[in-house]
Amino acid sequence: MMEFLEGFFSYDPSSPLIFTGLRFWIFFGVHLFIFSLIYQKIGIRNTFLFVTSLFFYYKTGGSFVILLFLTVLVNYFFGIWSGKKEDKTQRKKILLLSLLFNLGMLVWFKYTGFFIGLMNDVFGTHLHVFNFISWGINGMTGSSLSLTDILVPVGISFYTFQAISYSIEVYRKRIEPIRNFREFGFYITFFPNLISGPIVKPQHFLPQVRAAYSLSKEEFGLAGFLILSGLVKKIVFADYISANFVGRVFENPNLFTGFESLLALYGYALQIYFDFSGYTDLAIGIALLLGFRLPPNFDAPYKARNISDFWRRWHMSLTTWFRDYLFLPFAYYLSDKMGKPKYFGIKTEMLIYMAGIFITFLLCGLWHGAALNFILWGALQGVALAIHKIFYPKSRPTSKTSRLSLFASRFFTFHFIVFSWIIFRISSYESFSILFRKLIFQFHPELIFQVISAYRNVFMLILTGFLLIWAPSKIKEGLQRSFVTAPEYIKFLIIACIVIIIYQFRIAGIQSFIYFQF
Repeated sequence: MMEFLEGFFSYDPSSPLIFTGLRFWIFFGVHLFIFSLIYQKIGIRNTFLFVTSLFFYYKTGGSFVILLFLTVLVNYFFGIWSGKKEDKTQRKKILLLSLLFNLGMLVWFKYTGFFIGLMNDVFGTHLHVFNFISWGINGMTGSSLSLTDILVPVGISFYTFQAISYSIEVYRKRIEPIRNFREFGFYITFFPNLISGPIVKPQHFLPQVRAAYSLSKEEFGLAGFLILSGLVKKIVFADYISANFVGRVFENPNLFTGFESLLALYGYALQIYFDFSGYTDLAIGIALLLGFRLPPNFDAPYKARNISDFWRRWHMSLTTWFRDYLFLPFAYYLSDKMGKPKYFGIKTEMLIYMAGIFITFLLCGLWHGAALNFILWGALQGVALAIHKIFYPKSRPTSKTSRLSLFASRFFTFHFIVFSWIIFRISSYESFSILFRKLIFQFHPELIFQVISAYRNVFMLILTGFLLIWAPSKIKEGLQRSFVTAPEYIKFLIIACIVIIIYQFRIAGIQSFIYFQF
């Protein structure tokens, strides 16, 4: 028993608290039991959730919990300081200090190695990293973080963006600063969305922090449905397809035919969607059981009719964040500086949009990782959005839009996204060129049936996954409604069956969620 408790309360990088792991559900079961004893006392509840969220992060990220706590502490005091200032110029200076701290931490951990490597390549220098932050953490905790490499703290992009949104909203006087440290810490660290979102605006979440617990019978059923949905998406589809096919093709594209490469592209499109939307379902469901409502993050993105529509449906909390805190401020700034109605024969508003959207998605690509493939992927999305805005400025389906036209637009959009995932997934030019050469010159259609037979389980999963994704919304809503309103014994039977299915599809080891690396 003592060995179990010692293991449970110590950090083991090989056994993080991931939503699909048994250790997490033991943690959550204990957490839910204690929560049920204190949930009516709001202050105690918030303190408990803050502490357990820090513990969750410690079990997932180790000593970097100190950095998370420092982020909470610094942004709390910046918020209090800004709230005391009526002068906008003074608040702006405080905001700049806040951005300097938050973005400084983000840039240091995610991009220092990338930029130093780039400088060494371009200028022939031999600069090396000395990780003084890890040095400080090692001194405080006795840990052994590397001083010559920079490990990226798990979830740093998400909790940093959430902290930045709070600072900006306080600066804009849209919210009052939080004076209760426990409430603020709880908002930043709430464990269901701490690692991979959704990114929650303070206006949406803070009123819930101060509200009494409420959960209807229907919401309880919905939480269960979302948790089951998330586990199936992640374990049955994303992990199985990745481990048994997609990963093999992308790691060694030279060993596979063009058809296998194409199948892997479709598989990866399915994998990344089910992996990330599965995490979102789990996060929303777990938060709902605790009485908190997180915003949706996906809205059938592979049904999008154009690239603009896709980005209204994919990772909605991140695209909304970039729109509100980067694109719109940049566009307003340019509109103030550009006085002419046209430049180079192009309307000023169009130039502003194109510049803003390109820079926004360039930074969005960089946000995903310090690598050229992510930057190229972001630039490609920005160019595509700008082209769509130029040639189809008011493209909306109408009652006169034919089914064939709608199908064609969705088909083209889907395949543009699928092929853009190649840049997202493959980091080396050599692998990229091999895969494209296979697709174009070594497709080998005569081997299609042999490939399908050899990868029968994977092929059926990919086909089933896309049928589920493209199924009419009424069918999916009907399944959800049927589960929510079903008698308890029916729910139990469904849960038991799904657990058995998940067990059959589980693979060796815990598979991390894709967006944990961002």
